[in-house]
Amino acid sequence: MPKDRRRTSSNFRKPPAEFQYKKGESGNPKGRPKKKPVQPGLAALGGGIADRVNTMALDEATRRVTVREGDKVSKIPALQALFRTMFRAAAQGDTKAARQLLDVIARAESGRVAMATEMLKSASEYKEKSLQFFEKYEREGLEPPEIYPHHDDVIIDESTGEVRVDGPMDKEQAGSRKAVRQRAFDLMPRYLEVVEALKKDPSNRALRRELKELKKYLDFLKDDSERNTRHVALRLSRRALQPKPAEPEDDNPGEV
Repeated sequence: MPKDRRRTSSNFRKPPAEFQYKKGESGNPKGRPKKKPVQPGLAALGGGIADRVNTMALDEATRRVTVREGDKVSKIPALQALFRTMFRAAAQGDTKAARQLLDVIARAESGRVAMATEMLKSASEYKEKSLQFFEKYEREGLEPPEIYPHHDDVIIDESTGEVRVDGPMDKEQAGSRKAVRQRAFDLMPRYLEVVEALKKDPSNRALRRELKELKKYLDFLKDDSERNTRHVALRLSRRALQPKPAEPEDDNPGEV
């Protein structure tokens, strides 16, 4: 029915039958509108005003701003720009800015040392426990199960306390490394072909690009070989340091 011919109703809450929603038909076919996502952490804390202020402060601290240093213009986080301003003021004799900076640096360094110490402790405990586990299987003549990361892949720099992992962290990464290793072996003949071809045609850009990609696989094989060599060397050194079983005593030492 055209809009100008609709019958009016004395009750705005009950329009004429032809304009009412049919039975079983939703008045909001798109459904209830979704709520706006709450920032992480606000839901757990109730999203109070203090939490909102903290969230806004963090957003502003990480917002990138444009700074100029001489002729160089760059964009850095606002907090970093603030620190640069404070360092500049401290260098020009502002003792208050210097004290504030030293306090921030001291807290940051304390937190870094505590985190590094905890990581070093966890890495040492992990290496010790997993090594005992592997040695138990070796003594029993059994193949140890796959455990990631491998204890010999957890490398601790004794001079700095730095911990790094030179190997797969889980089964998925181990599978990926195996696939890349096989791919690298398959591509070695092609690598040698490209090297020889470039000796005859050094200016061939297509060959040079291909060699660059193939070299990535070669580098992977070198790193993988060094890792395997490290595993073998450490295993042999541990076996050499293990106490040898006592030799049986001779019951009749005087007999010839």
